[in-house]
Order: sequence, then structure tokens, then C-alpha cells
Amino acid sequence: MTIVSRRLALAAAGSVAFAASAAGQSPADVVAVIERYAAALKAGNVETLVGLYAADGSFVRENMQPAIGTTALRAAYKEVFATLKVDLAFTVKEAETSGDLAWLRATSGGRIKFLATGRESEEAFNTLVVFRRVGDAWKIRSYLYASSKPGPRPPA
Repeated sequence: MTIVSRRLALAAAGSVAFAASAAGQSPADVVAVIERYAAALKAGNVETLVGLYAADGSFVRENMQPAIGTTALRAAYKEVFATLKVDLAFTVKEAETSGDLAWLRATSGGRIKFLATGRESEEAFNTLVVFRRVGDAWKIRSYLYASSKPGPRPPA
């Protein structure tokens, strides 16, 4: 085998390995990201949370403006942890990957402690997370959540 044919064989093997890697992606990859998210949320770790997002990622909270981009994400999570202690367990309901995009739907529930008053409450949320592959890693592109508790209904 000549040097050129050896190089061509190595390049072809590398291309096949890369294609198999991309084709072999699974929803378990994005589930692992949400597990790291849950652990960082419980620990109050702002930098880990922000690091799970794409640079242009968005955090969309109920009744609040979205936090978009690293600086806004950092400020939003600092605000969360300055006012709340969060202890939620996540249950993934479904997840799907397709090329460089993926999504995950989950529920979460647990206790939220309001630091100013010490009051605690049981909370439950519905979550939808959109991911984008950045390099070799899945990053959160958009994280949306809303309470799953019934609220007051508007007047009929």
C-alpha cells in the first residue's frame, strides 16, 4: 500500500467514523444535559447552568421577559438564586434528536424556598427545551417552562 492510498484509506475511515458518530446520536445525549441542568439548579451553580446554553440561548420564564445570551442568562440565574432555593426533580417525558437540533419535554416537581421569608411551597412545572449541537456538544438553545398547577381562570 502506498503512502497516498494509506492516507486515502485513513481519510475514508475517519469519514465513516464521523458519519456513524452523527448517525449514532441519541435522545440520551440531551437527557444527560437536562440531568446536569437539574443538578446545577439544585446546587445553585450559575456558571454550570450558563455553560449548558448556546451563546445565543434563551431562558423563557412565566410572566417575565426572556433572558437571551450569556450575559442575560447569568443575570437571570443570579436573580433566581438570590431569591429562591430550588429543589426540583425532573422526569423526561419525551426527547428526540434530528441532525444538529433536538428537543426534550419534561415535568419537574419539588420544593421552592423563598429566601426573603423562609416560606416553602410544593411546585410543579412543564418544560420544553430545544437544543442545538455546538461542536461535539448539545447546548440549550431555548429553555421554556410554565407552572403545571391550575391557576385562576379568566372571567367568562
